Amino acid sequence: MTPDDSMLPALALILGGAALAIFMIELFIPTGGVLALLCGSLGIASIIVGFLYSPSFGMILLAVYAIAAPVLIVVGLKFWARSPLGKKMILTAQDGGHTDVAQGGVVALAPIGTRLLALTALRPIGFVDFNGARCDATTETDFVDAGEWVEVTAHREGAVRVRRAKTQNPTA
Repeated sequence: MTPDDSMLPALALILGGAALAIFMIELFIPTGGVLALLCGSLGIASIIVGFLYSPSFGMILLAVYAIAAPVLIVVGLKFWARSPLGKKMILTAQDGGHTDVAQGGVVALAPIGTRLLALTALRPIGFVDFNGARCDATTETDFVDAGEWVEVTAHREGAVRVRRAKTQNPTA
């Protein structure tokens, strides 16, 4: 072992620490994965330097990273979801595109045969108006444009299944 080899463990740990720091930065600065790629490269470089020092030190680093990486990703994503950026990127029930829900948290579904107005284009999924509330709807066959009348034919998976009404007269 040369005097230069004694610096290899410190270099391996510095590279690992840099990988950890860049991982934390990646959680809060959207770079499209560039920092994640750099983080992975630094982690691999750390393992290589560890193996250059000794095979046992390299295996220890490999085992630690193999256990720590999934744990850090899960914990990091949980923190990220609570960050201002995460809150902007994750949809919640308060967002404008949600389905209105009746009291008690149960989606109000229109009875079969009811005529409803399509609020959005149903291609094949969209929203219909049911007593002033938005309900998820899926068409049976054709696409339906917004503003057309549809009839409820079934209930499936918390949404109404509809088909275009035979007449587009709202009183029919």
